[in-house]
Amino acid sequence: MNRHLFLTLAVLVLLLAALLRIYNLNAQGLWGDEGWSVEFSDPENPAEVSRRLVDDLHPPFYFILLSGWRQVAGDSVIVMRLIAVYAALISIALMVHLGRQLFSLSAGLLGALILALADKHIVLSQEVRHYTLAFMLMALSSAVFLRWLKQPSRTNTLLYAVTILLALYTHYYTMIILLVQITYAAVNLRPWQRFGHLVSIVCLSTLGFAPWSLVAIHQLDIRPEGILHSMDLSYETAEFLAIDYLGRPVSLIGGLLLLGILRVAAQKRDTAGQKIVLPRGTYGVLWVVLPVALTIAVYPWVTVLTDRNLALLLLPIALMAGYGAALFAPPARIILALILLANGVTSLDSYFDHPPWREMAQYVAANHPHGEPVIMDVLGGDKALRYHLEHSLPEGTTIYNLNQLRLDHGAYFLGVLDATLQEHDGFWMAHWVNPNQEWDAADPLSRHGYTRTATHFEYHQGNPIAWYHYDRVPPDSQSLGRYDDTIVLYRAKFPGELTASILDVSLLWGTSRSLETSYSVSVFLLDQQGRLQAQHDGPPQGGLAPTNTWRADAVYFDHHHIPISGINNGEYQLAVKIYNSANGQVLAVTSGNGQTPEEYLIVGTVLIQSNRR
Repeated sequence: MNRHLFLTLAVLVLLLAALLRIYNLNAQGLWGDEGWSVEFSDPENPAEVSRRLVDDLHPPFYFILLSGWRQVAGDSVIVMRLIAVYAALISIALMVHLGRQLFSLSAGLLGALILALADKHIVLSQEVRHYTLAFMLMALSSAVFLRWLKQPSRTNTLLYAVTILLALYTHYYTMIILLVQITYAAVNLRPWQRFGHLVSIVCLSTLGFAPWSLVAIHQLDIRPEGILHSMDLSYETAEFLAIDYLGRPVSLIGGLLLLGILRVAAQKRDTAGQKIVLPRGTYGVLWVVLPVALTIAVYPWVTVLTDRNLALLLLPIALMAGYGAALFAPPARIILALILLANGVTSLDSYFDHPPWREMAQYVAANHPHGEPVIMDVLGGDKALRYHLEHSLPEGTTIYNLNQLRLDHGAYFLGVLDATLQEHDGFWMAHWVNPNQEWDAADPLSRHGYTRTATHFEYHQGNPIAWYHYDRVPPDSQSLGRYDDTIVLYRAKFPGELTASILDVSLLWGTSRSLETSYSVSVFLLDQQGRLQAQHDGPPQGGLAPTNTWRADAVYFDHHHIPISGINNGEYQLAVKIYNSANGQVLAVTSGNGQTPEEYLIVGTVLIQSNRR
């Protein structure tokens, strides 16, 4: 293969890989683990980032890198996920280099193509997580290691030591690549003095990990059982991981992988006194076999078997499968590459469905009463939901995390919750519904007089995640007005001053009897001369709570958006009217102080200011 064709094909593979990873990069919001990445990387000080990780499971390099990246590039979902994309693309480029080092140009290109098309690799490339960075450093460490075997120069020695250290500070599982390299060198590197040199490099470089090693021991000590969501060591797990890593049909990539391994195993040992006495491809075989063997060996004591940890196999799988594909003659090799390409772009064998935290935040932001807090009770998703709430709600909105309060206050949690509930008269609460578990927040809500006034459900894999709006209903004597002597307006919440282009108004309704008519609510602004300037009309809760479904013993939350971009600055009166849209009949309203009935009720004033957006 000539150089020009090789470079052209390599660039095309990288462009394909970039397209597959950037496409739909923002299609889903953050999920739970990504939320943790964001929280850990919030501080600008690397020392504070490291401190936050002490009681977690991970070393700090990725999170320090993410913190610095956010300070420079921002913290949108796309921007934060780009680190994983860049690391993934570098890994694919390194796959070309590794294939060429161990086998041939064709093996490197085909291995890069297989990795570029790997659905699991694409999934991990689109997350604010450290996996693709760990994979990249393992690939870089391998490339530098193989280069050092040929040229043990000071530069290569330094590069090798640095990559070892960065890999260990990125993910503990990367130490497996050291085991692969030491094993390969032990059986393959001659004279023995060079093996001793390699061991000394590894030992000296890992001294740089010593400051964090005490933290790593602490992390293992507080979780001696390993990872809570570890998978079972079973046939079902093996079957799942085979599809997750190899795709369907498993026989395609799996067959090429097996062919590559068998071809290396069939190559004869070099006994001619050379420094390298086993085929170089043995490195790829060890990279496939040792992680699996080690994971199984430690399983009875430490459960680290997860699809994400073992996803480090994606690189050696692609490497050895690429070699297997390169063993075919050029005509068959081209056809095989086209089959791999067609199968890769037309099938989806690994996909992770994120809980709808972004959609949850968008809903509550669109229906958020002015000045109210938001409460979260969503174990496992609170960090991700908080991120999306902070980027959706008005700046300064108070967000309470009940899971964090439980951790911080233990047995005193309910007392803290009581004090929190006492401070407010209404809020949205997110609750990940667990029908098999009693909700410990239910009794305090009832005790403090809160009534559920609105409900909205999102669903994740068939399981409901709820938004509940709770209000403490004032007595009738403190209501704002009564329409047709039946419908009661208890409360209206809105900003007194506004610089935005939308005025959000939240209303709290009740009724003294059941209604047969579905009425519309009109919320509008009047200027100083009483002229209509802006309005929003519609049934309560956008039609989700029509008045003909109201009960006399219930209270209903309602929210309206009034566009005001076309009106002048100044002070306006905010009014509320109820009417029958079928015949235009307006319900007369009497204010709480018993004034003469009117067609509408003035509930306050709003000062419209400049700088509207």
